[in-house]
Amino acid sequence: MFAYLATFFTFGALILEIFILLASTYNQPFLKSLYFVQFTLNDNFINFGLWGYCQGTVKAGVTSCSHPAAAFVWSNAPGIKSYTTGLAGMDNVYFANYVLYWIAFGITLGALAITILAHFGRAVDFLASIATFLGFILMLVIFVIVLVISLKGINATRDANENAYGQLGDCIWMHLGAMVGLLFGSLWYCFTCIFGGPRK
Repeated sequence: MFAYLATFFTFGALILEIFILLASTYNQPFLKSLYFVQFTLNDNFINFGLWGYCQGTVKAGVTSCSHPAAAFVWSNAPGIKSYTTGLAGMDNVYFANYVLYWIAFGITLGALAITILAHFGRAVDFLASIATFLGFILMLVIFVIVLVISLKGINATRDANENAYGQLGDCIWMHLGAMVGLLFGSLWYCFTCIFGGPRK
């Protein structure tokens, strides 16, 4: 029973991580509405995901999205200085965030795959418990990075323009959900190893 709960939480975390990976990549329904942070100036806005940005107007919604770029630096978005001055000078942080996210995604996928393919063996569940806990730690680090960058940009909006403001997006909360899912997955895998019956 514990193993199935662990798999459920790990699968849920993986799905949320996939949505975060796809956020703000294309001007398509749902994808264009997922972002970490959005900055608004009068009727115009720009929002940021892991791979790029989307922009548009409050009345019309998203009108265009950038081509996805690995380790996209938010401060490189055209016209961003009219929204905020708080995103510059952190190129290495964006790169670290990008790399850590892919590592966390790989760990989550690997933990889910090995437990299913190995039919929930005790040793495999132990490895999955360690892997999902490591994934949780990585997601926690990434969460802090993204939250600091986003809040720094939001707090600096008034320096750029008194009519500008920022807000956190759904990806922040989906990231938090994935992080919690990995933590619960790790705990349930651990309970499976400790309290589970003998394995054949």
